[in-house]
Amino acid sequence: MNIPVVDRAIDIYGALSGHSEVPGVRAQLSQHLDQLYNEGETDHHRLTVHGLSFLRKNDLQRNS
Repeated sequence: MNIPVVDRAIDIYGALSGHSEVPGVRAQLSQHLDQLYNEGETDHHRLTVHGLSFLRKNDLQRNS
């Protein structure tokens, strides 16, 4: 999997949400995107969107 997808998703989410990166989330996101990549999703734009969705869900779970 291409690491810039992880960086891109974290950068975009941070800019939109105003939140700083949560410790450990980069590893979780990388694992999630690796799984999608291994299942056949190779489009980096779609993987970035999946990453943003993952980060949003993670953020909501932390704040609930």
